Amino acid sequence: MKKLLLIIILFTAFKTYAQDLPHHTTAFSAGAELGIPSRSLYNIGVGASVKLEQPIINPVSLTLTAGFSSFFRKNTPFNNGNSGGNLFVPLKGGVRYNVGSGVFLEAEAGSAIELNYDKRRLFAFSVGPAIMIPSGTDNRSFELGLRYESWSTHTLQQTAIRFAYRFGR
Repeated sequence: MKKLLLIIILFTAFKTYAQDLPHHTTAFSAGAELGIPSRSLYNIGVGASVKLEQPIINPVSLTLTAGFSSFFRKNTPFNNGNSGGNLFVPLKGGVRYNVGSGVFLEAEAGSAIELNYDKRRLFAFSVGPAIMIPSGTDNRSFELGLRYESWSTHTLQQTAIRFAYRFGR
């Protein structure tokens, strides 16, 4: 009986809180990314990505992200003449939580596929906040996100910034 009462109270509290948040619809965004690797053989990374966001229950949404990233190697005697860039295609799915006032927390996991040299498939995980900046047009805004990302143990850890144009709320 105590468990049932606790579930009813939690459900009521969650339902009341969810009604206070603005209603979100399916959204799509496309943007540019800048990656700053740490403890890596890469100097910097640049890329672009597209993201689809589907609300499941207010304030939670599911996300699908695809893109490409190019990371430029540091010039060292150990990179066997491969001082150019490595191309990757990150494919990730995740969960986004709307904190309120256009602020989100997001976590994603998936794969980063290397297109040149070793053609590896790396496990990718990222977590971080994002904010929406109104553009003055209904259902459109800018999105600025910051995330920590790790691709397979000791392959790449980076802090990445994403600036995107978002269609939908």
